[in-house]
Amino acid sequence: MARTRSDKLVVHASGERWEWAVIDRNGQTIDRGHTPADDCQLPTGRGVTLLVDAAACTGLTVELPEMSARRLEQALRWAVEDQLASSAEDEHVVAGPRAADGRLHCLVVARERMHRWHAALAGQVIDVIVPDALCLPWQAGQVSLAAAGDRLLARWGEWSFGSFDPDLFEAMLEGLADPQARWIWYGAGCPQPLRERIGQFSHADRGLPEVLAAGAGQARVNLQGGDFAPATAAGVRRQWLWAAALAGLAVLLAVTTAGVELIQLKRQGDRLDAEILAQFSEAFPEVGRVVRPREQAERELARLRFGESAGVMELLHRTAPVLSAQSQVRLEGLNFRDAQLELTLVAPDLAGLDELEQRLRALDLRADVQSASLGSEGATGRIRVTEGGR
Repeated sequence: MARTRSDKLVVHASGERWEWAVIDRNGQTIDRGHTPADDCQLPTGRGVTLLVDAAACTGLTVELPEMSARRLEQALRWAVEDQLASSAEDEHVVAGPRAADGRLHCLVVARERMHRWHAALAGQVIDVIVPDALCLPWQAGQVSLAAAGDRLLARWGEWSFGSFDPDLFEAMLEGLADPQARWIWYGAGCPQPLRERIGQFSHADRGLPEVLAAGAGQARVNLQGGDFAPATAAGVRRQWLWAAALAGLAVLLAVTTAGVELIQLKRQGDRLDAEILAQFSEAFPEVGRVVRPREQAERELARLRFGESAGVMELLHRTAPVLSAQSQVRLEGLNFRDAQLELTLVAPDLAGLDELEQRLRALDLRADVQSASLGSEGATGRIRVTEGGR
């Protein structure tokens, strides 16, 4: 089917067969199909919105001040290095939006994966690459879910999202019993066991391709940047360099004039900070040290609203990729209490449990083997995982 200038080609790169859809300007699907991942056959067009498996991406938040796009691109890779299990040289990092407290959200993905996606879509012009789960609609107090092939997509925060094995996600629900949580399922095919185990449940009457396509346009992040930015974008930047230089001179003059005003504003800001700290301490007297009042207040409110559910989802989001990568390790049980996630696992031998413990610690998690024993099936052990250093 021929595409008009207002049509959008959306490709969902998940599993061995990728789903594609042509979305019109009204957000409706006018053509759709599937293509093998290793031999993509897609409608021709000017650009592609590529939705990739969120399990291949990591969403992080870092402390970086405002700076130019070029300097930010250089600083980001090293700002996230301490939170990565692999070398920063092997990772592709792009900036996203800033959080309410001024910290910077970013996405990390292996450079090798980016090359594979580009190779699969050779001949196509890729405009946008974004994790699929990040495209699910979300607002405070809501958990959004959808099925994508044999994976379960979930988003439970502004920058909290993931792609899970359904069995692992169902095990995770043992710690999610808060009746105030609003669960929304997008698309078709919600498993009946999952439906029965969720308290307040509603179904959005919209097709998943349309939902994800709309979310991709609002994600405010694009993995198709940095070294992977289209050549045309680099050309446009060069054409505007001279204009930017003139604008920089004008900004310098304006900054000089505003210096006195900045000093006055800083004094006002110091007074406001003192008032905020006083009000925070009055509202949450049990919190000792106050570093980022807004973030800590949101965390305390989330704890009051969802109980322990926010903590278990964060821990499982970080541990799920490690468990999925260990094909010889089997998850037998899961328990979450007092901000501690306890995993009961079966590995071929004790060394397998030790290796898993080390991989979890490499993600800046505190992981400790509580007990281990050898049996006919291998080594059975309990690993306790909490937030914290190594």
